[in-house]
Amino acid sequence: MTEHSLPDSAYRITSHEILALLSFTPGQGSDLARRVLGLEQLPDDHDLVRAGVGTLRVRDTAAVDGAQVSLRGPAQFLAGVFNSATAWFDVTRIGPDAVAPAYIADSPAGRVALFLQPLSEYVCLPMNREASVLDMVEATVDDAVQGARHPDGGMVSARRYSPGKPPTVANVRIAADGALHLASEPPDADGQLTVRALDAGEQPGPVVRALLAAAP
Repeated sequence: MTEHSLPDSAYRITSHEILALLSFTPGQGSDLARRVLGLEQLPDDHDLVRAGVGTLRVRDTAAVDGAQVSLRGPAQFLAGVFNSATAWFDVTRIGPDAVAPAYIADSPAGRVALFLQPLSEYVCLPMNREASVLDMVEATVDDAVQGARHPDGGMVSARRYSPGKPPTVANVRIAADGALHLASEPPDADGQLTVRALDAGEQPGPVVRALLAAAP
């Protein structure tokens, strides 16, 4: 994703700013966001949280009135999504040319795709309400698998997270000869994900989509 390809709706946010947003909306949704993004549970007066509030204020997406802090614009939207998210997805390409994960959050307050950048920064793209989260997951998986087709092969890992449940995992391994293998639940006799070869007519995106859609 290049700077020139970003739509006007794109919003950049750092991990400490996300920590600040989550401090405004404690609860199950915020706990899930921390779990997915690998963020710690920090008190409101922690230096990182305070730094996040400070930079949000500088960017005019937070306002301070005495002891009261209110969010504005994209920061307010993201806080609402994180607080009420019912499902998160992540898609990661693993291998010699690995790229940072892509995340998708689905909530009654809206949907957003997040792309991790260097220095713990995220590019956030709000999705249209009519857009299908699973369509986005499918396309992201197919793009990642295509990008992993190189002489040494690689792997694409996709996960679905829901509150209070372990993640549902579906991995696509790309062999050096281009063959595709799927590793997914249920576990085999050794407790590992069950592995099978994808048939010639099977596309990885739709297969992974179906598995994640069926997750409880």
